[in-house]
Amino acid sequence: MARRPRILVVGSGPAGLAAAEHLLDVAGESIELELLTLGHHLGGKACSWDLPDGRIVEHGQHLITGFYRELRALLRRAGVSLAGTLAPSGGEYLVYEERDGGTHRLYAGGDLPRLAADWIRYGGFAAREKAAIERFVLRFMAETIPPVPESLDDLCVSAWVLSRGFPLSAATTHVFRALREVQLNWPDAISAYAMLQSLRLVSRNPDRMRTGYPAGGMSSLWWDPIGARIEALGGTIRRRHKLVGLRRDPGRLTGLRFAMPRPHAPGERYHGSVPIQAGTERLLGCEAAILALPAPALEEVLEPELLARPGLSGVPRIETAAPLCMQVWHRERADSQRGRIVAGLDLPLGFAMDNRPNYPAYEGATRFGSVLHFVGQLAGYERLSDEELLQRGLRSLRRVEGYGMLDREGVIDFCVLRHTGPHAVYWNATPGSLRHKPPPRTPVPGLFLAGDWIRGELGFPSMETAIRSGREAAGLVLESVGR
Repeated sequence: MARRPRILVVGSGPAGLAAAEHLLDVAGESIELELLTLGHHLGGKACSWDLPDGRIVEHGQHLITGFYRELRALLRRAGVSLAGTLAPSGGEYLVYEERDGGTHRLYAGGDLPRLAADWIRYGGFAAREKAAIERFVLRFMAETIPPVPESLDDLCVSAWVLSRGFPLSAATTHVFRALREVQLNWPDAISAYAMLQSLRLVSRNPDRMRTGYPAGGMSSLWWDPIGARIEALGGTIRRRHKLVGLRRDPGRLTGLRFAMPRPHAPGERYHGSVPIQAGTERLLGCEAAILALPAPALEEVLEPELLARPGLSGVPRIETAAPLCMQVWHRERADSQRGRIVAGLDLPLGFAMDNRPNYPAYEGATRFGSVLHFVGQLAGYERLSDEELLQRGLRSLRRVEGYGMLDREGVIDFCVLRHTGPHAVYWNATPGSLRHKPPPRTPVPGLFLAGDWIRGELGFPSMETAIRSGREAAGLVLESVGR
């Protein structure tokens, strides 16, 4: 009996999990599949974990929109009910505006006429700006009907909207900054192509605009059931395996080398490349592999000769961002609503959400009045201590209507996560990045790539982009091994 082809998937984020599930769903027992992941928890940059006292720590705050078609299908196949694990959002933002010192409400849900009208009537805009914004909104809605040209990737979204009549004075508002950073981790200079692709996709019908948030820790709610499905289909999951190199003979991929990461103490975090334990390296042979890793982690393991080849030469040019998040457990209860985002806060933590109304696990926890989750980017604020970030975040949030009681004295505990390691950074869709994105099929036979930063159909960072990329890479693998 012929030996089954062995396929390795490296990375347990949405792309890696989707790739492994699709491989087994299609090929079943005709392949031998192993999924290898660096950490203890499934989910990659969307993972979560529970503290001993039942509190939930999230890698970041993730928004789920109506166009996440493949994510929803993947969860259904894993037996996950979205109705029971998703906290719907009413589409309401509270935005603090520095220019008038006021808190303004903004609708960002699936009712498109209401959405357009709310932007035009937004209280943080001056009266002289609203007529120009009305003309801009009408022009924007017309221009996003046809496909977005890739040439717009060379232009930042701020330049694009200003060229379409958006008032320069309104571009300094916090609500405009919130729109520009809609994915909660984008910088000032986001590609117009990436932004318009995202907005065009969600604005085609109201269902795609509906948003929600995981109603608890994402690993336990979503990623662990998908991992269980992978194992039920015959796959093997190996945790705490760091990829350290490739083996080729002569040009085709024949195996991957792994080592065990160095253990760390409770509460300790890696801020750079994860160190490995001496003497733990081993080789796993394979017929094909999918590397579902961020660009810097891939750059760590590919030889310079490979990175110089067409199809891979753009990897070192992919720009990334170190996301920053802070979770605060507070005694006082804020005037929060389920799924409401507070925006316009002082950088680096420009957005916040109270997850106490979102997470059923906190319903009976009377010691917590609020469970705050701040998110943003670390760049430019690396020298701030955790305590300084806490003071800055709370001071900014207290200016917002309904949150004035959240002072430092009421903090029960807090946790700051600085995701600076090659395995933890996000792809930054900066202008000009599209030309550097590698395709899923590499110049090395048997080696494939997946992730939201790989060239694919969507072109902007999201979990849905990653899942579609993983499924595409899985299809190419099955083709390459004749399954």
